[in-house]
Amino acid sequence: MNDEIEFSQDPNIQELQSCSLIFDKLKVDYDNLGGSIEVPLQMDEGKTITLVQAGERGQSVPLSSKKVGFLPPLELQFHLSHGYPEQNPPIVNLKCSVLMQEKIDELQEQLFQLWQDYKDRVIFSLIDYLQERSQSFLDELLPPTIEVSDLDQYNYILAYDVHSKEEVFNNQTYTCEICQMGNKGINCTQFDECLHVFCNDCLKSYFTSSIVQGEVDKIHCPEYQCTRKYITTRDELMKLETWTMKDEGVKEVVGTLLTPTVSAGKLKKILSTDLIQRYLSLFKKSQYEMIGRLLPRRLVKCPRIGCDEVIFREDLNEKLVVCPKCRYAFCNDCRKSYHARFKTCVKVEGDDGKYGGISIEDLEAYNHMAQGSHDKKILNAKYGRNKILKAIDEYEMDKLFEQMLKQGTDLKECPGCGAVIEKFEGCNKMKCSECLTCFCFNCGTQTDNSYDHFTDPRSPCYKLLFFGMLGAEDD
Repeated sequence: MNDEIEFSQDPNIQELQSCSLIFDKLKVDYDNLGGSIEVPLQMDEGKTITLVQAGERGQSVPLSSKKVGFLPPLELQFHLSHGYPEQNPPIVNLKCSVLMQEKIDELQEQLFQLWQDYKDRVIFSLIDYLQERSQSFLDELLPPTIEVSDLDQYNYILAYDVHSKEEVFNNQTYTCEICQMGNKGINCTQFDECLHVFCNDCLKSYFTSSIVQGEVDKIHCPEYQCTRKYITTRDELMKLETWTMKDEGVKEVVGTLLTPTVSAGKLKKILSTDLIQRYLSLFKKSQYEMIGRLLPRRLVKCPRIGCDEVIFREDLNEKLVVCPKCRYAFCNDCRKSYHARFKTCVKVEGDDGKYGGISIEDLEAYNHMAQGSHDKKILNAKYGRNKILKAIDEYEMDKLFEQMLKQGTDLKECPGCGAVIEKFEGCNKMKCSECLTCFCFNCGTQTDNSYDHFTDPRSPCYKLLFFGMLGAEDD
């Protein structure tokens, strides 16, 4: 506004000119002797905004809530009517999307009373009254929780709060905790949880170096205490015990782990698009690797060519997996397009290994653990309860078979394919019906398709071709 404004001889226009010099956000229409101004509604304690919908009995059912520090402004519109100010008051209209009409009417009555008390030029007094008392009359006119039934209005209020906070932050001056220089907020970034502020130049240098070197664990608030807290939290999450002690489920923990510590929105103020994409890719990869070490059966890579998505399996007993990125539905066992549950398939080789990748030490210890014990919960979270029980059955069958092999001579394991061979009659030269491997039933070693193993004096089974047969004489 030009300070050397030439004032009009018209007293009404003079009043408007004076007010425009005092209130920089005042919009004046000199031709129609009117104007408007928005009064910010900022609350130190904040207000809770709740999105609701009507229930079955007319009661409000809350859907979502958020605490805000700014509400959409109160707009004052005024017009200097004929006979103003001695005979008639200014025509005043108040608007506010978060105030009920009856509350707005109360405020308009208070503004009318200001003119009624003086019957003088009151435009300055009206604006000043609203600005000075905005905090107090908000407490008087608004409940602690504001219920909103319209989704668009709810989103508008939240967006307005974010925009207003950014505007206040951008216009203030902060000291960067790295370079210790003062900078306007528009050139700085404030971290949400701790509220530490750093200039964008320092953050850009630090974050760029970290991402280029692949050190994505450094992309967080660089303040010393925040760094210590980040490292401590990360170290705790790398222990499976931490997961089993949490009240929320594994899915929620994984969701937290896969959420970057610095949002993409904040990074856009600091880094180039290429660096942000590199960071998000490295971050996701590192987090999945950590989850994979703790819960190896929870993660599966999408088998669709061209899709690199890694999927977290919520239900270990469910074979159906749907990729959230390309929407490909596949069987977790065979990694092919999903088929009916009753259709048998072949598991991907090397997917789990013997006993599903569960160590023999864990299998032997599991049944001795108390029901609901901490150690048992850890194994259930790591492998899945059903898989452990199945692996235990397989392990017990293997142990039983080994005992049978040691105790009797009627069963042997083929050295070629591992098939169990039972001999009813005949000599000790055997050929497996599954893989056609020749072996000695007496000692279990693989042989060629000849009798040299039994005729060579150097063989441990020399002259033992018919050993063990009923009616054969011992030599």
